Amino acid sequence: MGVGSFINDSRRILKLATKPSRTELWTSTKISLLAMVLVGALSFIIQVIMTLITSNWGTTAT
Repeated sequence: MGVGSFINDSRRILKLATKPSRTELWTSTKISLLAMVLVGALSFIIQVIMTLITSNWGTTAT
């Protein structure tokens, strides 16, 4: 694949690409925000569980 072929392919892709509509952009934004919230919540839950599990580690039981 030469440089000329790459430039031609890039031009063709740019001609076919269209700007997303407002509704497409808003839907994509909502999905991204929902995914970030879900990953953050899952991370928080795992952190709390691991803190509860390991809170007594390193102490000697007598």
